[in-house]
Amino acid sequence: MCTPAGQDEYFLRIGDVIDGKDAPAPELSAKDLAERRRLAAELASTYRTEFL
Repeated sequence: MCTPAGQDEYFLRIGDVIDGKDAPAPELSAKDLAERRRLAAELASTYRTEFL
């Protein structure tokens, strides 16, 4: 369950769609991981997300 509504959109914007639950996680370089973290922080307020 995700709350508030719209969290699914947030995760779609910062993550990768995989083929299924048994698919391996994508391998990210340190640069890619840093970019994901930056984007997650940038979009957090738009999707009413707080990092604790």
